[in-house]
Amino acid sequence: MDKPEFVYPIYIQTTAEKLYQALTDPESIKIYMGGYGPESTWEAGAPVRWKMDPDGEFEEVGQRVLEAEPGKRLSYTWHTLQPMHRQMFDFASDEEWDRAVRERSKVAFDIEPAEEPEMGIKLTITHDGFDSPDSRMLEGVSDGWVAILSTLKTLLEGGKFLDEPA
Repeated sequence: MDKPEFVYPIYIQTTAEKLYQALTDPESIKIYMGGYGPESTWEAGAPVRWKMDPDGEFEEVGQRVLEAEPGKRLSYTWHTLQPMHRQMFDFASDEEWDRAVRERSKVAFDIEPAEEPEMGIKLTITHDGFDSPDSRMLEGVSDGWVAILSTLKTLLEGGKFLDEPA
């Protein structure tokens, strides 16, 4: 049986270059990830440090850039579950937690022209490498990526955020 994955395409009215920049630019990441998120030099093999708390510091959590092709593809290993996730996902036992924290997934952002030019750019995110369909990380990223990519789309298309004054 194949391992489960989360795949989500979204169309954004932007250029491939601007989209890739937003995926790697610290100020953009801060906006569409709500103060959380990664930082890196975004070169293959480079560490990807993660901010788990908007008021906290970036931490080394074992992530690495796998591929970085500006305007086309960005891929990196994903962090394992962190202590903050134990309460968030309400693990029933220490045994279940110990199994879950060993899972190492990865995420890839593929950027390509949309099938129809007026649709803009097609961004497809694939987050895979989960151990089972019941993976708690898979559960978390499935909702999380949809919200993050919706905010990224709003940012790149010049839309208004709810917390902006009218």
